[in-house]
Amino acid sequence: MKSAAKKKIAVLGGGPSALVAAFRLTEEPGWNDRFEITVYQKGWRLGGKCATGRDLDRSNRLYEHGIHGFLGCYYNALTVMKRVFDSLERPADHPLPDFETAFHGMSGVIRYEMDEGAIKTWPIYCEPWWHRLDECLGREPTLSEIVSEAPNLARIDVWLLGLVRLAMLALRQAWAKTYRNAATAGYVLAHGEIPPGGGSPAVSDPASGRYDLRIEPGAKAMNAALGGLARAAQAAFDGKDFRLAAETFAKGHALFSGIASAGGGGAARDRLRRLGLLLDYFAVITRGVLADRVMKRGFAALDAEDHVDWLRRHGASEETIRSPLTSSTPNITYQYPEGDSLQPAVMAAGAYLHWTLMTFTYMGRFIQLFEAGSGETLIAPLHEALEKRGVRFAFFHDVKALRLAKGKAEIDRVEIDVQAKVKAGRYAYRPYVDVKTEVEGARPLPCWPDRPLWDQLEEGERLRASGADLESFWCDAVPAERRVLKRGEDFDEVILGVSVGALPFMTGDLAKRKRRWGRMLQESRTVMTQAMQLWLNETPWDLGWGGYTNAYDDYLLSANFMTQPNGQGDFTKYIRYEEWPEGHRPASLLLLCGTLPFHGTVDGTEGADFPARLTAEVKARSIQFLQATGGFMLEGATVAAQKGYGDPFAFDFDLLHPAAPEGAAPKRGAARFDDQYWRVNANPSDQYVSTPPGSTRWRLPAHDTGFPNLFIAGDWTENGLNVGSMEGSVRSGLLAAEAVLGIRREKSGVIGLDPRPPAP
Repeated sequence: MKSAAKKKIAVLGGGPSALVAAFRLTEEPGWNDRFEITVYQKGWRLGGKCATGRDLDRSNRLYEHGIHGFLGCYYNALTVMKRVFDSLERPADHPLPDFETAFHGMSGVIRYEMDEGAIKTWPIYCEPWWHRLDECLGREPTLSEIVSEAPNLARIDVWLLGLVRLAMLALRQAWAKTYRNAATAGYVLAHGEIPPGGGSPAVSDPASGRYDLRIEPGAKAMNAALGGLARAAQAAFDGKDFRLAAETFAKGHALFSGIASAGGGGAARDRLRRLGLLLDYFAVITRGVLADRVMKRGFAALDAEDHVDWLRRHGASEETIRSPLTSSTPNITYQYPEGDSLQPAVMAAGAYLHWTLMTFTYMGRFIQLFEAGSGETLIAPLHEALEKRGVRFAFFHDVKALRLAKGKAEIDRVEIDVQAKVKAGRYAYRPYVDVKTEVEGARPLPCWPDRPLWDQLEEGERLRASGADLESFWCDAVPAERRVLKRGEDFDEVILGVSVGALPFMTGDLAKRKRRWGRMLQESRTVMTQAMQLWLNETPWDLGWGGYTNAYDDYLLSANFMTQPNGQGDFTKYIRYEEWPEGHRPASLLLLCGTLPFHGTVDGTEGADFPARLTAEVKARSIQFLQATGGFMLEGATVAAQKGYGDPFAFDFDLLHPAAPEGAAPKRGAARFDDQYWRVNANPSDQYVSTPPGSTRWRLPAHDTGFPNLFIAGDWTENGLNVGSMEGSVRSGLLAAEAVLGIRREKSGVIGLDPRPPAP
């Protein structure tokens, strides 16, 4: 009997969601007998917004699109990456041999607030949470072990329990600080109770059960109040009693807001004021989830309302609404209209609540940062795994249009500009350069370069000389070939993994045929983003960074500084994966990113120099940002701190590390910024997808596009989370693959696709 022909799958785009879709397809037993998969990618590298490049002229420095990392609640992203690394079976001398090596967990994050007319840092430490796996194992679990718990954690009731736990720990910490003795405070913090028995007032001997129970002067009433609140929070946690939790938090907020309003008190006042805000925020969320029956109705029912209106409706104080607790989620997910942070952020309440709630129930550490950059930690392993399995990659294939069959709602043709021809063959481009690392005994790390490897291309010298940017939406280079993929010959089904910002330009026919598709495009919102990277001669610790509470030795990471780019991170770890000359290694690397205001509509007529004009604007903004805010970021990085006299706010540009050793006439002042890196993410496909109120109802799911042979993948699709993120991208990629496989959504393997707990 003649075997059935393989179904040809054309994956358009090489971002995370598209790659995950291909990876999931190739996990299916016998997939190679069923499918022939080809990924078509514009330019020379994969990754989309997670693409990275190595500057071949400057020590193979790593260039990111912005700050990337996983939250500890990225249940699907971490699970999939574990499967990717497990499939690779890399040798022990690879710089990133396995899943455990590829990620670095951290538990702290910095927030900034305005209080008493001053900008203050608000360090937040999230106690590692092993979900009792450490008790079972008798040790701290590995990342692989804790990620295995993901299916048990992706539920709204478990997320609320995580919220209660964080409040309980915050109350314990405040309670413990009312005791004079450190051992006594440690016991209270660990157990949520006063030590049994008592010792001599001046003696504490925990080994014999004797503790000094003296309370700080004047703190007796506060000790009693905090003890009562901490015990009530513990009872709510143990009994999963969310009504008790909300009542307890509301009482705490009333108590601490009264104390804070009295003013004065310095650091002690700040601690209690912030605890009061935290408890109010948590009380509002808990009350709102219960009142709106979110555990039954889900999050989408709230998406017509703005997040701030939802918080106010459930009783949030105005101080809480103005606090970084409220603004962190829309800030980190870029919810500013037109990218303009001078306007208040707007975000669909359900999406806001979904994202915020799940962050409270993390796997082990609150954040998982990448060991060697997004391209090497995420994208290269996915590419390597797929090539190993037999997936083909056609680089330099710029998708221009999807065309429908005459009189039918099926994708019949895909029009592509072939930007350059690969000498060794259409699918034979080798995209990596080897970069030596500081990992002892390790082989070089294959990395994505910041430009095409011209010698592999027939048109390489011409394109190099022209200065053409083959990734630019506005690139005006003449294509080497215009290719048309035909249904039945080159593909049977299409997975469209290009981000929604670019779709109006390539899916006009689809919008004319199906109103749903056109409305989806009309209601989608994207924003431009900007980023800069600073290599410094000193570390953040040298420049005044003081760490998080509990003296947790960690990297600086923040997400709500004053103005754009208002996300900051210490990514010094990346330097060990660069090739600096001996004696010229920088001390640290900071990444900053945020939105870029753009009040207008990109229509393709802006001209080939449009990205260069925006990039020049970002450079000017970056220099201005450092001049105006350096002292608020790192107090030891100002001119006054470095020189002993001068501007107390401006960043001292002499701290910037030059790209190469300097001669007798080093650059001075802002001219030293020329050796740093800055970029704008203006390409429609590179823009960040936001979630304004009312927009999620128009998102389309992977399996129901209105076109039977078209499936979609990206964080812009309806994937249950509906917030721009790597987690949303992975979820959508999995859903797209399942749609191709014929797996119904109710049978999906996506973790937490419907996070509502089962009915009692």
